Amino acid sequence: MAEPRGFLADLTRLPRLAQRAQARLPTSPLTWVGLLVLVFLLLLTIDPALFAIGSPIRLDIVNRLQPPSLAHPFGTDEGGRDIYSRVVWGTRNSLGVAFIVVLSGAAFGVLYGLVSGMVGGFVDEILMRLVDIFLAFPAFILAIVIAAVRGPGLGSVAIGLAIVWWPGYARLVRGKVLAIRNLMHVESARALGVSPMRLAMRHILPFVWPDVNVRMTTDVGYALVAVTALSFLGLGAQSPTPEWGLLIKDSFSYFDSAWWYMTFPGLAVMATTMAFSLVGDAIGKEPD
Repeated sequence: MAEPRGFLADLTRLPRLAQRAQARLPTSPLTWVGLLVLVFLLLLTIDPALFAIGSPIRLDIVNRLQPPSLAHPFGTDEGGRDIYSRVVWGTRNSLGVAFIVVLSGAAFGVLYGLVSGMVGGFVDEILMRLVDIFLAFPAFILAIVIAAVRGPGLGSVAIGLAIVWWPGYARLVRGKVLAIRNLMHVESARALGVSPMRLAMRHILPFVWPDVNVRMTTDVGYALVAVTALSFLGLGAQSPTPEWGLLIKDSFSYFDSAWWYMTFPGLAVMATTMAFSLVGDAIGKEPD
């Protein structure tokens, strides 16, 4: 009997593809919670105005340091600004910079590690020693120095963290490439005359991406903590810019009298970091 072709062949594969997709769906309720939180955060990052209830920078001194209420769900700060709106708008600044740090660090690190592992020899040795130089310095301290030299601002924070973020990806990818480049399918492609570029992109990189994806997912949470920490130290966003780390920094003087001021930005950082960790753990698990 002849094998089905074209559209009929696609139809015969649908049950198998559906079964494979179902096997990859997360089964843990916590993972689904993490996914829902990340979807909500993504919407906040794209268009915070849809969820905010007012301007995040408008002053209202008469209503300064008001506790949570129907009018101000997260209370107000020392300038009478609505903390809920500042937290919502701060998502774009805090999480957006974290995304930029991870994406830029991963992009350069993957390319760097791929070249190092593919070329090998003396070039690999030189490139890895340069990575060791970066890893020899405490990453957060180095990011502080870079941001301080450039001057306060979210741009300085993004550049400083991206510079210290890529070496981890470079070492990860280089190790994977060294383990993969001598496998049978790679040797067969090389024997058939496949160019080094095509060999790397088509026969090696697809086997590296799963580990990179897991690391990127969990790293966004770590990068977010680093961004908020640098803003807390005064190197990131400057007032009146809504940003989670800056909100926590400004609330420090009112810790005893306005518990809500620090609580809600802190909960936003904690919930986001936990959501990325849960999703990263789920991505890293092999389907049964």
